[in-house]
Amino acid sequence: MLNLIEVRRKLVSSVDILEREVKEVYSGLVLPHWGGELHGFPHTLYGYMMVCFSQIDLFSACWKGDSSSQGQTLRMIDFMEKYIAPNRETSSVAVQIWRHKLMHTGEPRYLLDDKSGRWYRWLLHWWEHLRPDQHFTFSDTSDSRILNLGLVYLISDMRNGFAKYLNDLSVDPLLQVNYQKVETELASQKFRIH
Repeated sequence: MLNLIEVRRKLVSSVDILEREVKEVYSGLVLPHWGGELHGFPHTLYGYMMVCFSQIDLFSACWKGDSSSQGQTLRMIDFMEKYIAPNRETSSVAVQIWRHKLMHTGEPRYLLDDKSGRWYRWLLHWWEHLRPDQHFTFSDTSDSRILNLGLVYLISDMRNGFAKYLNDLSVDPLLQVNYQKVETELASQKFRIH
């Protein structure tokens, strides 16, 4: 039987630890070097974005009961739309830039919308240099849609979204089966020689 108290403790604590670390790095390293050679610590910021989207990937896998990479993009977008960011376009752009392009190429990449000829770009901040009301919104230019994100705000969105998911998990037997399936799978990873 699924121990929902333990599941909640485990999953919420991972977000709490991430937030504490991000705030410590931001105040202790990023701000003291602002405007200098290490301005903004972009690679560190990108690393934290990878962690965030990896956690979203994990939660979406538990939600659907499938941790395979097949259908991963849609699964993550669906999860984000339901629990984190209700605008499908923002979720789609975020997953493509901050999960897939960043993970596979070492940095975020612009995305071209073939239909409109416009580029999807991003503006990423650690925290308060982006106002909270601008977070997870688009700014439009003549040739681009720019997705504005703040890392600390994203972590807060994740915490709130994960709490909603955990509430659903506590009352939905199918979600509990899905969660257990993924947990079992992740606990029994096998080494393969390639």
